[in-house]
Amino acid sequence: MSDRWKKIQNIIGATCAAIVLVIGSVMVVHPAISELAGLAVAQTSTLWNNVRDAAAGDNLSNGIFATGLYLFNGTAFDRARGDTTNGLDVDVTRMPGSGQTPADGFANPTTFSGVWNLNGIFNGLTWDRVRSASGANNTATTSLGAQYMVPLSTWNIIDTDVGATQSTATRAAGGGTVRHVATTVTICRGDTAAAAPALIHLRDGATGAGTILRSWIIGVAAGLSRCEQIAGLNITGSANTAMTIEFAAAGAATSTSTVSLSGYSTP
Repeated sequence: MSDRWKKIQNIIGATCAAIVLVIGSVMVVHPAISELAGLAVAQTSTLWNNVRDAAAGDNLSNGIFATGLYLFNGTAFDRARGDTTNGLDVDVTRMPGSGQTPADGFANPTTFSGVWNLNGIFNGLTWDRVRSASGANNTATTSLGAQYMVPLSTWNIIDTDVGATQSTATRAAGGGTVRHVATTVTICRGDTAAAAPALIHLRDGATGAGTILRSWIIGVAAGLSRCEQIAGLNITGSANTAMTIEFAAAGAATSTSTVSLSGYSTP
């Protein structure tokens, strides 16, 4: 009886030893797992967390696989950044063509992915911005983007005098930065007697005082009348300054004189 009991004890001891070895091996491989059931992920070398599924909701801080949440930075993997307002944060500052400031001489792009919607004009080599009719552009010595906007409104001044009276017409100053632009000049002279050719001035300023911008001469034979119209001009005056068209002097007592000026004003 004692021999048989010893054999049973040996069998039980061996079985227990085997169980201890198995459990020991599991604990060696996963020393921090307190449960053999379920799936866990390592937070540190000594701390493991149970894996959670989508039913756990938002604002989780552990138990999440680090898959699909990491981005490669060229050397290692970093967590993808985001916020509660916009979600995933995306860097768009280095996209081709973004963040460019429009300027003249803009090189013909090869990687531009933006939208050029500022009316750029191709000059055969580079792109320029379209110019509008302004004092600075009208007086510029270059013609970059020289596609001017059609004037929305025009004005006209006229004066006619008979006898020995100087014919002069003035467009008053527009105030502020307003500049007058002359587009058409009309001059007429008639005389019952022979007269010397007469000088006409376009002035940047008041009669007899403003800077002379352009001059013309008109002559007429005795007993005849003559008119000349000079169109297609684009002569710009100074800011907040009157513009005058006038004969340089009064005609003879037997003469009739007319001056007319058409134009527009820029802001």
